[in-house]
Amino acid sequence: MNIQTSDKSFTLFNQTFQEHYHSTKDGALKETLHKHIFPSFAYFKNKQKLRILDICFGLGYNTLCAIKYASSYGIQSLEIHSPEMDSCLLESLSSLTYPQDLDLEILNSLTQNHFYKSKNLEVFLHLGDAREILKSFQKSFFDIVFQDAFSPAKNPLLWTYEYFKTLFLLTQKDCILTTYSQNSAMLYSAFLAGFKPFKLTQKYTRDSILFTKLESTPTLKLENALAIKPINLAHKISTNRDLKGLYDSSCK
Repeated sequence: MNIQTSDKSFTLFNQTFQEHYHSTKDGALKETLHKHIFPSFAYFKNKQKLRILDICFGLGYNTLCAIKYASSYGIQSLEIHSPEMDSCLLESLSSLTYPQDLDLEILNSLTQNHFYKSKNLEVFLHLGDAREILKSFQKSFFDIVFQDAFSPAKNPLLWTYEYFKTLFLLTQKDCILTTYSQNSAMLYSAFLAGFKPFKLTQKYTRDSILFTKLESTPTLKLENALAIKPINLAHKISTNRDLKGLYDSSCK
């Protein structure tokens, strides 16, 4: 059943993980744009080509919005890879109400053929377990990761130290990861894997997190951004002895 969120865009509820695919408070479209698309594209403005890992495809908002907005940031070419394990979900997306300016022809091609190609654009929808699919990529392959899996509490295997270590190996030195989650154990896990966390505060959505491999604070020209501040994980770790990361072994 279509669920209308606060910005009038629609999402769905996943019965397996008992979570919505998007924040109903922030709005499905607003969350996609302000927590993933705009920050990452502002970071790589005027880049000739970007490779994006969209974890996971879900309803397709991140992938479709990336396609729509790339040219407005001077990005000339996109290659997007997105895992998705729920084939039944993909079959149901034709009944979901999408924002009018998203390209549903591309969505239909992805749900039916799991691939779409046009001039300066290639999109691959990989059916199966995301952790297994990531094993097929070479090191330093991706520029951007939309880390948009169900929450660490519901789907911890896509937030563990081992998972982030894989992402660290698969991403470029100047990469950026975007996520809605501010979970402390997740932050610790990503930090141990080598990523530097930053909190992004904006006008129209709740705070989100950016990860880079670089020490310096990302320079982003975002219309609605209020602040980008580094998160001092070393201090949090030293002052909170109970803080623990997420590990594969604890998820079984």
